[in-house]
Amino acid sequence: MLPAVVRRWLNRPKKSDPRLLAKFFYIDEEVSSVVHELQCLDVRKDTQNYLVLLSQLHNGQERMLAILEQILEHCVSSKRRQRDYHVKFPDDSVNNAMTTHLLFAAELLVGGTYVEVEESDGVLLRPLAQELVQSLDCLRRVLREQSLEDPGIYPETTHKALLQYDNLCAEFELRYMSLVVTIKTPEEIYKQQQVAVLFCETVSRALQRGYLTQEMIDDCEPELMISIPRLAIISGLLIFPDGPLNLEREPEEMCELFSPFYGLLIKIRELLCVLTESELFSLERALCSSSEDASTNLSSCVPTSPDSSSPGYSDQSTKLSSSTEQTLQNASWTNYPPSNTGACNSTVSSAYYTCAQSAINTPQCIVAVDRDYVRSQDVKLQNGTRRPTDVLRSLHVRCSIRESRLSNVRSRYRSDSDMLHRLFVCIAGVADQLQTNFASDLRVILKTVFEAVSSRQQADTQKLPGDSLRLPDCSACRKEQEAAPTGNLYLEPPEWVPDSASTQCTSCCAPFTLLRRRHHCRSCGKIFCSRCSGYTTFLPHVQNPQPVRVCSHCYHVHCSPHIRHNAETEIPT
Repeated sequence: MLPAVVRRWLNRPKKSDPRLLAKFFYIDEEVSSVVHELQCLDVRKDTQNYLVLLSQLHNGQERMLAILEQILEHCVSSKRRQRDYHVKFPDDSVNNAMTTHLLFAAELLVGGTYVEVEESDGVLLRPLAQELVQSLDCLRRVLREQSLEDPGIYPETTHKALLQYDNLCAEFELRYMSLVVTIKTPEEIYKQQQVAVLFCETVSRALQRGYLTQEMIDDCEPELMISIPRLAIISGLLIFPDGPLNLEREPEEMCELFSPFYGLLIKIRELLCVLTESELFSLERALCSSSEDASTNLSSCVPTSPDSSSPGYSDQSTKLSSSTEQTLQNASWTNYPPSNTGACNSTVSSAYYTCAQSAINTPQCIVAVDRDYVRSQDVKLQNGTRRPTDVLRSLHVRCSIRESRLSNVRSRYRSDSDMLHRLFVCIAGVADQLQTNFASDLRVILKTVFEAVSSRQQADTQKLPGDSLRLPDCSACRKEQEAAPTGNLYLEPPEWVPDSASTQCTSCCAPFTLLRRRHHCRSCGKIFCSRCSGYTTFLPHVQNPQPVRVCSHCYHVHCSPHIRHNAETEIPT
Protein backbone atom coordinates (compact mmCIF):
# COMPACT_ATOMS: atom_id res chain seq x y z
CA MET A 1 0.00 0.00 0.00
CA LEU A 2 2.85 2.35 0.78
CA PRO A 3 4.40 2.36 -2.74
CA ALA A 4 1.06 3.24 -4.29
CA VAL A 5 0.56 6.15 -1.88
CA VAL A 6 4.09 7.39 -2.48
CA ARG A 7 3.65 7.11 -6.25
CA ARG A 8 0.39 9.04 -6.04
CA TRP A 9 2.02 11.78 -3.95
CA LEU A 10 5.07 12.07 -6.19
CA ASN A 11 3.27 11.96 -9.55
CA ARG A 12 0.21 14.05 -8.78
CA PRO A 13 0.05 17.16 -11.02
CA LYS A 14 0.58 20.64 -9.69
CA LYS A 15 -2.42 22.75 -8.83
CA SER A 16 -1.03 25.47 -11.08
CA ASP A 17 -0.95 23.08 -14.06
CA PRO A 18 -3.30 24.56 -16.71
CA ARG A 19 -3.73 21.29 -18.62
CA LEU A 20 -7.18 19.73 -18.68
CA LEU A 21 -6.17 16.43 -17.10
CA ALA A 22 -4.51 18.24 -14.20
CA LYS A 23 -7.68 20.29 -13.61
CA PHE A 24 -9.78 17.14 -13.83
CA PHE A 25 -7.60 15.39 -11.22
CA TYR A 26 -8.35 17.94 -8.50
CA ILE A 27 -12.02 18.35 -9.35
CA ASP A 28 -12.42 14.57 -9.32
CA GLU A 29 -10.72 14.40 -5.91
CA GLU A 30 -13.10 17.07 -4.61
CA VAL A 31 -16.17 15.19 -5.85
CA SER A 32 -14.92 11.90 -4.39
CA SER A 33 -14.29 13.57 -1.03
CA VAL A 34 -17.80 15.05 -0.91
CA VAL A 35 -19.35 11.69 -1.84
CA HIS A 36 -17.38 9.99 0.95
CA GLU A 37 -18.61 12.55 3.50
CA LEU A 38 -22.20 12.07 2.36
CA GLN A 39 -21.93 8.32 2.77
CA CYS A 40 -20.60 8.68 6.31
CA LEU A 41 -23.16 11.31 7.34
CA ASP A 42 -26.36 10.56 9.26
CA VAL A 43 -29.02 12.61 7.51
CA ARG A 44 -31.46 12.51 10.42
CA LYS A 45 -28.96 13.93 12.90
CA ASP A 46 -27.36 16.59 10.72
CA THR A 47 -29.79 17.68 8.02
CA GLN A 48 -28.25 21.12 7.54
CA ASN A 49 -24.78 19.73 6.84
CA TYR A 50 -26.32 17.22 4.46
CA LEU A 51 -27.87 20.01 2.37
CA VAL A 52 -24.56 21.89 2.30
CA LEU A 53 -22.69 18.79 1.13
CA LEU A 54 -25.36 18.08 -1.46
CA SER A 55 -24.93 21.58 -2.90
CA GLN A 56 -21.15 21.12 -2.98
CA LEU A 57 -21.59 17.80 -4.78
CA HIS A 58 -23.83 19.38 -7.39
CA ASN A 59 -21.37 22.22 -8.03
CA GLY A 60 -18.42 19.82 -8.16
CA GLN A 61 -20.15 17.51 -10.61
CA GLU A 62 -21.09 20.45 -12.82
CA ARG A 63 -17.45 21.61 -12.99
CA MET A 64 -16.21 18.06 -13.55
CA LEU A 65 -18.61 17.49 -16.44
CA ALA A 66 -17.59 20.86 -17.94
CA ILE A 67 -13.95 19.71 -17.92
CA LEU A 68 -15.01 16.40 -19.48
CA GLU A 69 -16.78 18.31 -22.26
CA GLN A 70 -13.60 20.26 -22.97
CA ILE A 71 -11.56 17.04 -23.05
CA LEU A 72 -14.05 15.49 -25.48
CA GLU A 73 -13.83 18.50 -27.79
CA HIS A 74 -10.05 18.49 -27.57
CA CYS A 75 -9.48 14.78 -28.21
CA VAL A 76 -12.37 13.25 -30.15
CA SER A 77 -14.30 16.22 -31.53
CA SER A 78 -14.53 14.70 -35.03
CA LYS A 79 -15.64 11.28 -33.74
CA ARG A 80 -18.32 12.39 -31.31
CA ARG A 81 -21.92 11.37 -31.81
CA GLN A 82 -23.99 14.02 -33.53
CA ARG A 83 -26.64 15.85 -31.48
CA ASP A 84 -28.97 16.64 -34.37
CA TYR A 85 -31.90 15.55 -32.26
CA HIS A 86 -31.56 18.77 -30.24
CA VAL A 87 -33.72 20.44 -32.87
CA LYS A 88 -36.64 18.36 -31.58
CA PHE A 89 -36.29 19.71 -28.04
CA PRO A 90 -37.60 23.07 -26.81
CA ASP A 91 -34.88 25.68 -26.96
CA ASP A 92 -35.02 26.45 -23.23
CA SER A 93 -34.34 22.80 -22.34
CA VAL A 94 -31.04 22.67 -24.25
CA ASN A 95 -28.50 24.44 -22.04
CA ASN A 96 -25.07 23.98 -20.55
CA ALA A 97 -26.40 22.37 -17.36
CA MET A 98 -28.27 19.62 -19.23
CA THR A 99 -25.48 17.05 -18.75
CA THR A 100 -25.52 17.60 -14.99
CA HIS A 101 -29.28 17.14 -14.92
CA LEU A 102 -29.02 13.96 -17.01
CA LEU A 103 -26.37 12.49 -14.70
CA PHE A 104 -28.54 13.19 -11.65
CA ALA A 105 -31.54 11.62 -13.39
CA ALA A 106 -29.47 8.53 -14.29
CA GLU A 107 -28.33 8.13 -10.68
CA LEU A 108 -31.95 8.36 -9.50
CA LEU A 109 -33.02 5.70 -11.98
CA VAL A 110 -30.18 3.41 -10.88
CA GLY A 111 -31.32 3.85 -7.29
CA GLY A 112 -34.91 2.96 -8.22
CA THR A 113 -36.34 6.49 -7.83
CA TYR A 114 -38.63 7.79 -10.59
CA VAL A 115 -39.20 11.53 -10.29
CA GLU A 116 -39.86 13.00 -13.75
CA VAL A 117 -40.87 9.84 -15.62
CA GLU A 118 -43.48 7.17 -15.17
CA GLU A 119 -42.41 4.02 -13.34
CA SER A 120 -42.98 1.81 -16.39
CA ASP A 121 -40.82 4.09 -18.55
CA GLY A 122 -38.19 4.32 -15.81
CA VAL A 123 -37.89 0.54 -15.58
CA LEU A 124 -37.19 0.33 -19.31
CA LEU A 125 -34.66 3.15 -19.12
CA ARG A 126 -32.87 1.88 -16.03
CA PRO A 127 -30.39 -0.50 -17.80
CA LEU A 128 -29.18 2.35 -20.01
CA ALA A 129 -28.80 4.57 -16.94
CA GLN A 130 -26.69 1.88 -15.27
CA GLU A 131 -24.42 1.66 -18.32
CA LEU A 132 -24.03 5.44 -18.35
CA VAL A 133 -23.08 5.64 -14.66
CA GLN A 134 -20.64 2.74 -15.02
CA SER A 135 -19.11 4.32 -18.11
CA LEU A 136 -18.61 7.62 -16.26
CA ASP A 137 -16.93 5.82 -13.34
CA CYS A 138 -14.65 3.99 -15.77
CA LEU A 139 -13.78 7.21 -17.57
CA ARG A 140 -12.97 8.97 -14.30
CA ARG A 141 -10.64 6.14 -13.32
CA VAL A 142 -8.86 6.18 -16.70
CA LEU A 143 -8.40 9.95 -16.66
CA ARG A 144 -7.21 9.84 -13.07
CA GLU A 145 -4.52 7.28 -13.89
CA GLN A 146 -3.46 9.21 -16.96
CA SER A 147 -3.16 12.46 -15.01
CA LEU A 148 -0.75 10.68 -12.64
CA GLU A 149 1.33 9.36 -15.53
CA ASP A 150 1.38 12.31 -17.94
CA PRO A 151 -1.33 15.01 -18.02
CA GLY A 152 -0.20 16.17 -21.44
CA ILE A 153 -1.17 13.16 -23.57
CA TYR A 154 -4.29 11.10 -24.28
CA PRO A 155 -3.50 7.51 -25.27
CA GLU A 156 -5.78 5.18 -27.20
CA THR A 157 -7.36 3.75 -24.04
CA THR A 158 -8.43 7.25 -23.04
CA HIS A 159 -9.96 7.84 -26.48
CA LYS A 160 -12.00 4.63 -26.25
CA ALA A 161 -13.31 5.50 -22.79
CA LEU A 162 -14.25 9.01 -23.96
CA LEU A 163 -16.13 7.75 -27.02
CA GLN A 164 -18.01 5.09 -25.04
CA TYR A 165 -19.13 7.66 -22.49
CA ASP A 166 -20.13 10.14 -25.23
CA ASN A 167 -22.26 7.55 -27.07
CA LEU A 168 -24.06 6.41 -23.92
CA CYS A 169 -24.64 10.00 -22.82
CA ALA A 170 -26.18 10.89 -26.19
CA GLU A 171 -28.40 7.79 -26.20
CA PHE A 172 -29.62 8.40 -22.65
CA GLU A 173 -30.20 12.10 -23.38
CA LEU A 174 -32.40 11.33 -26.39
CA ARG A 175 -34.48 8.67 -24.66
CA TYR A 176 -34.85 10.49 -21.34
CA MET A 177 -35.68 13.92 -22.79
CA SER A 178 -38.24 12.29 -25.09
CA LEU A 179 -40.10 11.22 -21.93
CA VAL A 180 -39.74 14.52 -20.07
CA VAL A 181 -40.39 17.27 -22.63
CA THR A 182 -42.65 17.63 -25.63
CA ILE A 183 -40.79 16.52 -28.74
CA LYS A 184 -41.45 18.32 -32.00
CA THR A 185 -42.82 16.21 -34.81
CA PRO A 186 -41.09 16.10 -38.23
CA GLU A 187 -43.92 18.21 -39.65
CA GLU A 188 -43.37 20.91 -37.02
CA ILE A 189 -39.62 20.91 -37.67
CA TYR A 190 -40.25 21.19 -41.42
CA LYS A 191 -42.63 24.12 -40.94
CA GLN A 192 -40.10 25.86 -38.70
CA GLN A 193 -37.44 25.37 -41.37
CA GLN A 194 -39.81 26.92 -43.90
CA VAL A 195 -40.07 29.99 -41.68
CA ALA A 196 -36.26 30.12 -41.48
CA VAL A 197 -36.08 30.03 -45.29
CA LEU A 198 -38.67 32.84 -45.50
CA PHE A 199 -36.62 34.92 -43.06
CA CYS A 200 -33.45 34.33 -45.11
CA GLU A 201 -35.20 35.41 -48.32
CA THR A 202 -36.56 38.43 -46.46
CA VAL A 203 -33.09 39.48 -45.32
CA SER A 204 -31.74 39.03 -48.85
CA ARG A 205 -34.52 41.22 -50.26
CA ALA A 206 -33.99 43.82 -47.51
CA LEU A 207 -30.29 43.98 -48.37
CA GLN A 208 -31.08 44.53 -52.05
CA ARG A 209 -33.59 47.29 -51.32
CA GLY A 210 -31.32 49.01 -48.82
CA TYR A 211 -33.42 48.46 -45.70
CA LEU A 212 -30.56 46.62 -43.96
CA THR A 213 -26.80 46.53 -44.36
CA GLN A 214 -24.42 43.60 -44.32
CA GLU A 215 -22.60 45.12 -41.35
CA MET A 216 -25.80 44.95 -39.32
CA ILE A 217 -26.15 41.25 -40.15
CA ASP A 218 -22.52 40.47 -39.36
CA ASP A 219 -22.69 42.34 -36.04
CA CYS A 220 -26.08 40.80 -35.13
CA GLU A 221 -27.59 44.17 -34.28
CA PRO A 222 -30.38 43.88 -31.65
CA GLU A 223 -32.90 45.83 -33.76
CA LEU A 224 -32.81 43.04 -36.33
CA MET A 225 -34.71 40.86 -33.87
CA ILE A 226 -37.63 43.25 -34.41
CA SER A 227 -37.28 44.36 -38.03
CA ILE A 228 -36.72 40.93 -39.65
CA PRO A 229 -40.00 39.35 -38.41
CA ARG A 230 -41.89 42.48 -39.49
CA LEU A 231 -40.45 42.42 -42.99
CA ALA A 232 -41.00 38.66 -43.17
CA ILE A 233 -44.74 39.16 -42.74
CA ILE A 234 -44.83 41.39 -45.83
CA SER A 235 -42.59 39.04 -47.81
CA GLY A 236 -44.65 36.02 -46.81
CA LEU A 237 -47.92 37.63 -47.87
CA LEU A 238 -46.80 39.36 -51.08
CA ILE A 239 -43.54 37.92 -52.42
CA PHE A 240 -43.66 34.27 -51.31
CA PRO A 241 -47.38 33.46 -50.89
CA ASP A 242 -46.87 29.69 -51.18
CA GLY A 243 -44.59 29.59 -48.14
CA PRO A 244 -45.43 29.38 -44.44
CA LEU A 245 -47.82 32.36 -44.72
CA ASN A 246 -50.01 30.67 -47.31
CA LEU A 247 -53.46 31.80 -46.21
CA GLU A 248 -55.21 29.38 -48.58
CA ARG A 249 -54.56 26.63 -46.07
CA GLU A 250 -56.65 26.04 -43.01
CA PRO A 251 -55.31 27.68 -39.83
CA GLU A 252 -54.54 24.24 -38.40
CA GLU A 253 -52.30 23.45 -41.37
CA MET A 254 -50.16 26.57 -40.99
CA CYS A 255 -47.06 26.89 -38.87
CA GLU A 256 -47.94 27.30 -35.22
CA LEU A 257 -46.13 30.63 -35.15
CA PHE A 258 -48.60 32.31 -37.51
CA SER A 259 -51.78 30.26 -37.15
CA PRO A 260 -53.13 32.32 -34.17
CA PHE A 261 -53.06 35.43 -36.39
CA TYR A 262 -54.85 33.89 -39.38
CA GLY A 263 -57.75 36.37 -39.51
CA LEU A 264 -55.54 39.40 -38.97
CA LEU A 265 -53.10 38.26 -41.66
CA ILE A 266 -55.94 38.09 -44.19
CA LYS A 267 -56.82 41.72 -43.49
CA ILE A 268 -53.16 42.73 -43.66
CA ARG A 269 -52.81 41.03 -47.04
CA GLU A 270 -55.88 42.79 -48.37
CA LEU A 271 -54.41 46.18 -47.50
CA LEU A 272 -50.95 45.29 -48.76
CA CYS A 273 -52.36 44.46 -52.18
CA VAL A 274 -53.70 48.01 -52.70
CA LEU A 275 -50.46 49.78 -51.83
CA THR A 276 -48.40 51.54 -54.44
CA GLU A 277 -44.68 50.85 -54.77
CA SER A 278 -43.81 54.11 -53.00
CA GLU A 279 -46.21 53.36 -50.15
CA LEU A 280 -44.84 49.84 -49.76
CA PHE A 281 -41.31 51.21 -49.71
CA SER A 282 -42.11 53.77 -47.02
CA LEU A 283 -43.98 51.17 -44.95
CA GLU A 284 -41.06 48.75 -45.01
CA ARG A 285 -38.63 51.54 -44.17
CA ALA A 286 -40.76 52.48 -41.19
CA LEU A 287 -40.94 48.86 -40.02
CA CYS A 288 -37.12 48.70 -40.08
CA SER A 289 -36.82 51.81 -37.96
CA SER A 290 -36.24 51.31 -34.24
CA SER A 291 -37.63 54.71 -33.25
CA GLU A 292 -41.00 54.84 -31.53
CA ASP A 293 -42.40 57.60 -33.78
CA ALA A 294 -41.64 55.76 -37.02
CA SER A 295 -45.32 55.16 -37.76
CA THR A 296 -46.25 58.81 -37.31
CA ASN A 297 -43.84 59.87 -40.05
CA LEU A 298 -45.19 57.51 -42.68
CA SER A 299 -46.99 60.24 -44.55
CA SER A 300 -43.87 62.36 -44.80
CA CYS A 301 -41.81 59.37 -45.90
CA VAL A 302 -44.01 58.64 -48.92
CA PRO A 303 -42.33 60.17 -51.97
CA THR A 304 -44.52 61.94 -54.47
CA SER A 305 -42.84 60.12 -57.32
CA PRO A 306 -40.56 57.10 -57.33
CA ASP A 307 -36.88 57.91 -57.35
CA SER A 308 -34.92 55.89 -59.86
CA SER A 309 -31.84 56.05 -57.68
CA SER A 310 -33.59 54.58 -54.64
CA PRO A 311 -33.00 50.90 -53.91
CA GLY A 312 -35.74 48.64 -55.12
CA TYR A 313 -37.24 51.05 -57.62
CA SER A 314 -37.29 50.64 -61.38
CA ASP A 315 -38.87 52.24 -64.40
CA GLN A 316 -41.81 49.86 -64.10
CA SER A 317 -42.68 51.02 -60.56
CA THR A 318 -46.05 52.53 -61.41
CA LYS A 319 -49.11 52.79 -59.28
CA LEU A 320 -51.11 49.64 -58.97
CA SER A 321 -54.38 51.47 -59.39
CA SER A 322 -53.75 52.37 -63.04
CA SER A 323 -52.57 48.86 -63.97
CA THR A 324 -55.52 47.33 -62.17
CA GLU A 325 -58.02 49.62 -63.83
CA GLN A 326 -56.57 48.76 -67.24
CA THR A 327 -56.77 45.06 -66.38
CA LEU A 328 -60.38 45.38 -65.22
CA GLN A 329 -61.33 47.18 -68.40
CA ASN A 330 -59.75 44.48 -70.58
CA ALA A 331 -61.22 41.60 -68.58
CA SER A 332 -64.63 40.23 -69.46
CA TRP A 333 -66.69 39.70 -66.31
CA THR A 334 -69.98 38.95 -68.08
CA ASN A 335 -69.31 35.21 -68.12
CA TYR A 336 -69.20 35.04 -64.33
CA PRO A 337 -72.30 34.26 -62.35
CA PRO A 338 -73.16 36.65 -59.53
CA SER A 339 -71.55 35.79 -56.23
CA ASN A 340 -71.28 37.18 -52.75
CA THR A 341 -68.62 39.84 -52.89
CA GLY A 342 -68.36 40.14 -49.13
CA ALA A 343 -67.38 36.52 -48.76
CA CYS A 344 -64.78 37.01 -51.43
CA ASN A 345 -63.31 39.87 -49.45
CA SER A 346 -62.67 37.72 -46.40
CA THR A 347 -61.06 34.77 -48.12
CA VAL A 348 -59.71 33.87 -51.51
CA SER A 349 -60.23 30.75 -53.56
CA SER A 350 -58.00 27.75 -52.87
CA ALA A 351 -56.81 27.91 -56.46
CA TYR A 352 -55.77 31.53 -56.01
CA TYR A 353 -51.99 31.16 -55.76
CA THR A 354 -51.95 28.29 -58.23
CA CYS A 355 -53.44 30.61 -60.79
CA ALA A 356 -50.92 33.29 -59.82
CA GLN A 357 -48.07 30.91 -60.52
CA SER A 358 -49.73 29.93 -63.81
CA ALA A 359 -49.93 33.56 -64.79
CA ILE A 360 -46.27 34.03 -63.99
CA ASN A 361 -45.26 31.06 -66.11
CA THR A 362 -47.62 32.09 -68.93
CA PRO A 363 -47.11 35.82 -69.49
CA GLN A 364 -49.53 35.88 -72.42
CA CYS A 365 -52.56 35.78 -70.18
CA ILE A 366 -53.75 36.42 -66.68
CA VAL A 367 -55.93 33.88 -65.01
CA ALA A 368 -59.04 35.46 -63.62
CA VAL A 369 -60.06 33.98 -60.28
CA ASP A 370 -63.54 33.62 -58.89
CA ARG A 371 -64.56 32.45 -55.44
CA ASP A 372 -66.26 29.31 -56.78
CA TYR A 373 -64.22 28.29 -59.81
CA VAL A 374 -61.47 29.49 -62.12
CA ARG A 375 -61.74 30.62 -65.71
CA SER A 376 -58.97 31.84 -67.96
CA GLN A 377 -59.25 35.19 -69.65
CA ASP A 378 -56.88 36.26 -72.41
CA VAL A 379 -55.63 39.66 -71.38
CA LYS A 380 -52.70 41.36 -73.00
CA LEU A 381 -50.04 42.41 -70.53
CA GLN A 382 -48.43 45.76 -70.76
CA ASN A 383 -44.63 46.09 -70.66
CA GLY A 384 -44.09 42.40 -71.38
CA THR A 385 -43.76 39.90 -68.52
CA ARG A 386 -45.09 41.12 -65.21
CA ARG A 387 -43.45 40.57 -61.90
CA PRO A 388 -44.87 38.01 -59.44
CA THR A 389 -45.94 40.75 -57.03
CA ASP A 390 -47.82 42.59 -59.79
CA VAL A 391 -49.63 39.42 -60.86
CA LEU A 392 -50.40 38.54 -57.25
CA ARG A 393 -51.83 41.94 -56.45
CA SER A 394 -53.88 42.11 -59.65
CA LEU A 395 -55.37 38.70 -59.01
CA HIS A 396 -56.19 39.53 -55.43
CA VAL A 397 -57.79 42.83 -56.28
CA ARG A 398 -59.83 41.26 -59.09
CA CYS A 399 -61.01 38.49 -56.81
CA SER A 400 -61.71 40.50 -53.68
CA ILE A 401 -63.19 43.75 -54.93
CA ARG A 402 -64.29 42.59 -58.42
CA GLU A 403 -65.25 45.59 -60.56
CA SER A 404 -64.81 48.17 -57.79
CA ARG A 405 -61.86 50.52 -57.79
CA LEU A 406 -59.06 50.83 -55.27
CA SER A 407 -60.73 53.92 -53.89
CA ASN A 408 -63.45 51.69 -52.40
CA VAL A 409 -60.83 49.97 -50.25
CA ARG A 410 -59.05 53.18 -49.35
CA SER A 411 -62.34 54.90 -48.54
CA ARG A 412 -62.51 52.96 -45.27
CA TYR A 413 -59.76 55.20 -43.94
CA ARG A 414 -59.53 58.96 -43.53
CA SER A 415 -56.35 59.22 -45.59
CA ASP A 416 -53.57 57.19 -47.12
CA SER A 417 -51.31 57.94 -44.16
CA ASP A 418 -54.00 56.64 -41.80
CA MET A 419 -54.19 53.39 -43.79
CA LEU A 420 -50.39 53.04 -43.66
CA HIS A 421 -50.45 53.71 -39.94
CA ARG A 422 -53.04 50.96 -39.43
CA LEU A 423 -50.91 48.57 -41.47
CA PHE A 424 -47.83 49.48 -39.47
CA VAL A 425 -49.60 48.84 -36.16
CA CYS A 426 -51.05 45.51 -37.28
CA ILE A 427 -47.78 44.15 -38.72
CA ALA A 428 -45.74 45.38 -35.75
CA GLY A 429 -48.30 43.90 -33.38
CA VAL A 430 -48.12 40.46 -34.97
CA ALA A 431 -44.30 40.52 -34.97
CA ASP A 432 -44.13 41.66 -31.36
CA GLN A 433 -46.59 38.97 -30.33
CA LEU A 434 -44.34 36.40 -31.99
CA GLN A 435 -41.52 37.60 -29.77
CA THR A 436 -43.72 37.09 -26.72
CA ASN A 437 -45.46 33.79 -27.49
CA PHE A 438 -42.71 31.97 -29.40
CA ALA A 439 -39.52 33.53 -28.07
CA SER A 440 -37.49 30.31 -28.05
CA ASP A 441 -38.55 29.20 -31.55
CA LEU A 442 -37.96 32.66 -32.97
CA ARG A 443 -34.54 32.79 -31.35
CA VAL A 444 -33.55 29.52 -33.03
CA ILE A 445 -34.86 30.73 -36.41
CA LEU A 446 -33.02 34.04 -36.22
CA LYS A 447 -29.81 32.28 -35.16
CA THR A 448 -30.09 30.12 -38.28
CA VAL A 449 -30.68 33.21 -40.41
CA PHE A 450 -27.62 35.01 -39.06
CA GLU A 451 -25.45 31.95 -39.65
CA ALA A 452 -26.72 31.59 -43.22
CA VAL A 453 -26.61 35.25 -44.29
CA SER A 454 -23.48 36.37 -42.45
CA SER A 455 -20.51 37.18 -44.65
CA ARG A 456 -18.09 36.01 -41.99
CA GLN A 457 -18.42 32.37 -42.82
CA GLN A 458 -15.46 30.29 -41.78
CA ALA A 459 -13.72 28.46 -44.58
CA ASP A 460 -14.31 24.74 -44.63
CA THR A 461 -10.80 23.43 -44.26
CA GLN A 462 -10.02 19.76 -44.13
CA LYS A 463 -9.00 18.84 -40.61
CA LEU A 464 -6.38 16.18 -40.16
CA PRO A 465 -6.68 13.57 -37.40
CA GLY A 466 -3.76 15.04 -35.48
CA ASP A 467 -4.89 18.66 -35.66
CA SER A 468 -6.68 18.45 -32.31
CA LEU A 469 -3.32 17.68 -30.65
CA ARG A 470 -1.42 20.55 -32.27
CA LEU A 471 -0.52 23.66 -30.27
CA PRO A 472 -0.64 27.12 -31.85
CA ASP A 473 2.53 28.32 -30.08
CA CYS A 474 4.60 25.22 -30.81
CA SER A 475 7.41 25.80 -33.32
CA ALA A 476 7.43 22.12 -34.34
CA CYS A 477 3.68 22.28 -35.12
CA ARG A 478 4.16 25.42 -37.22
CA LYS A 479 7.01 23.85 -39.15
CA GLU A 480 5.00 20.73 -39.90
CA GLN A 481 2.05 22.79 -41.17
CA GLU A 482 4.33 24.92 -43.36
CA ALA A 483 6.09 21.84 -44.74
CA ALA A 484 2.85 19.90 -45.35
CA PRO A 485 1.98 21.47 -48.77
CA THR A 486 5.50 20.93 -50.16
CA GLY A 487 6.26 17.63 -48.44
CA ASN A 488 9.68 18.85 -47.29
CA LEU A 489 10.76 18.05 -43.75
CA TYR A 490 12.41 20.75 -41.74
CA LEU A 491 15.84 19.59 -40.62
CA GLU A 492 16.86 22.84 -38.97
CA PRO A 493 17.20 22.85 -35.17
CA PRO A 494 14.65 24.98 -33.31
CA GLU A 495 15.49 28.31 -31.69
CA TRP A 496 15.96 27.78 -27.97
CA VAL A 497 14.11 29.94 -25.50
CA PRO A 498 16.64 31.73 -23.23
CA ASP A 499 16.78 30.52 -19.63
CA SER A 500 16.16 34.02 -18.35
CA ALA A 501 12.91 34.27 -20.38
CA SER A 502 11.13 31.52 -18.45
CA THR A 503 10.51 31.31 -14.72
CA GLN A 504 8.13 28.33 -14.84
CA CYS A 505 7.52 25.16 -16.82
CA THR A 506 5.82 25.76 -20.17
CA SER A 507 3.54 22.76 -19.70
CA CYS A 508 2.61 22.47 -16.00
CA CYS A 509 3.53 26.06 -14.97
CA ALA A 510 5.53 24.78 -11.98
CA PRO A 511 8.04 27.47 -10.88
CA PHE A 512 11.71 26.66 -11.31
CA THR A 513 13.73 26.41 -8.10
CA LEU A 514 17.13 25.21 -7.03
CA LEU A 515 15.91 21.60 -7.19
CA ARG A 516 13.49 21.93 -10.12
CA ARG A 517 15.85 22.62 -13.01
CA ARG A 518 15.20 23.95 -16.50
CA HIS A 519 15.35 21.56 -19.47
CA HIS A 520 15.10 22.47 -23.16
CA CYS A 521 13.11 20.33 -25.56
CA ARG A 522 15.34 19.55 -28.55
CA SER A 523 12.29 19.48 -30.85
CA CYS A 524 10.48 22.77 -30.10
CA GLY A 525 13.13 24.64 -28.07
CA LYS A 526 10.86 25.47 -25.11
CA ILE A 527 11.79 25.11 -21.45
CA PHE A 528 10.20 22.41 -19.29
CA CYS A 529 10.68 20.74 -15.93
CA SER A 530 12.16 17.25 -15.73
CA ARG A 531 8.77 15.60 -15.43
CA CYS A 532 7.27 17.30 -18.48
CA SER A 533 10.36 16.50 -20.58
CA GLY A 534 10.98 12.97 -19.41
CA TYR A 535 11.14 11.38 -22.89
CA THR A 536 14.07 10.67 -25.18
CA THR A 537 14.13 9.97 -28.88
CA PHE A 538 16.17 10.44 -32.04
CA LEU A 539 15.62 13.62 -34.06
CA PRO A 540 16.57 14.10 -37.73
CA HIS A 541 18.17 17.51 -37.17
CA VAL A 542 20.31 16.35 -34.22
CA GLN A 543 23.50 14.55 -35.25
CA ASN A 544 23.87 12.55 -32.08
CA PRO A 545 24.08 8.76 -31.70
CA GLN A 546 22.36 9.06 -28.33
CA PRO A 547 18.67 9.91 -27.88
CA VAL A 548 17.96 13.48 -26.84
CA ARG A 549 15.44 15.00 -24.47
CA VAL A 550 12.04 16.05 -25.81
CA CYS A 551 8.85 17.25 -24.15
CA SER A 552 5.75 15.11 -23.79
CA HIS A 553 3.90 16.93 -26.57
CA CYS A 554 6.68 16.57 -29.17
CA TYR A 555 7.26 12.94 -28.22
CA HIS A 556 3.67 11.84 -28.84
CA VAL A 557 2.79 14.21 -31.69
CA HIS A 558 5.91 14.85 -33.77
CA CYS A 559 8.07 11.75 -33.21
CA SER A 560 7.43 8.65 -35.30
CA PRO A 561 6.65 5.50 -33.29
CA HIS A 562 9.44 3.47 -34.89
CA ILE A 563 12.17 5.91 -33.76
CA ARG A 564 10.89 6.48 -30.23
CA HIS A 565 13.23 5.45 -27.50
CA ASN A 566 12.28 3.96 -24.18
CA ALA A 567 11.43 6.68 -21.66
CA GLU A 568 13.27 4.84 -18.88
CA THR A 569 16.58 5.22 -20.75
CA GLU A 570 19.13 7.42 -19.02
CA ILE A 571 18.32 11.01 -19.91
CA PRO A 572 21.27 13.08 -21.04
CA THR A 573 21.75 16.37 -19.27
